[in-house]
Amino acid sequence: MKETKKNKTSFIIGVLMLMIAGGFIAFAIQHPEFSFPWNLRTTFILYGIYIWFMFKFLIDIPIFKKNKEKKDKNKLRAVVFFIMAVGFFLMEITGDSVDIYTIIRGFVIAGACDIAIENVWKN
Repeated sequence: MKETKKNKTSFIIGVLMLMIAGGFIAFAIQHPEFSFPWNLRTTFILYGIYIWFMFKFLIDIPIFKKNKEKKDKNKLRAVVFFIMAVGFFLMEITGDSVDIYTIIRGFVIAGACDIAIENVWKN
């Protein structure tokens, strides 16, 4: 019963985030002259992080709960995902261009850090 309420709340948050993203895209299309005060690389990384959290709230809660029983591999997974996040972060700050892959790297960095923190925090 408690788990279903958590799944429902997570889904509602994910849908709200999806609606906010749709509204943001519609506003951005209507007003191309607006910009953020920071550079494009930071903006794209923030987009990737937002997409990760939207993914997490919409899909992660119901689907990935099955992996929580494997407690012996959680520390190793945490280290591997943290190393992956650091690697993608280094790839991003040493890269020359800012493109769609910057959003993907932001997504991977946020996801890897989130999974690493969950695996360490639960134990």
